[in-house]
Amino acid sequence: MAKTFAADLRASYELGEELPANARELFTRARDNLQVRRINRDRLLAELLTAYRAGPRHQWGPVILDLLAPALLELLMMFRPVPPLLDEDEIRQQLVLELLRAAARIPIRDGFDLQDRLLARAYKYVVRWLAREDRRQRDQSSYEVLTELER
Repeated sequence: MAKTFAADLRASYELGEELPANARELFTRARDNLQVRRINRDRLLAELLTAYRAGPRHQWGPVILDLLAPALLELLMMFRPVPPLLDEDEIRQQLVLELLRAAARIPIRDGFDLQDRLLARAYKYVVRWLAREDRRQRDQSSYEVLTELER
């Protein structure tokens, strides 16, 4: 792991396509934590999710990830890697996947607590994935053990 998760998120945003002027203004307003109240930030996030669903996802995905990066970092610290089965990179990838999946599917409604609902859904599915991987690993045996049992 050469770079940190935050650096990876930032790099993906910077490497993304240039946003149109109105979209960049929307993103800037959503990122402004000091001037925008929580409820308005949720509405702006709802607008970004609508754009993510309608527009090119490869363009809007990094924007959403960059906006939610501080919360994603906190969420990532809740998970413990289990080397050599699951390292931190795999958990990071799964967290990003589940967050973007939630962004594509979660009901937007009025945008109320949208960030919390997105993060809760991503957390829930990463926990399920980790449990599934743990069960799968426990159910597997090495070839050597199987050949010794046949004797």
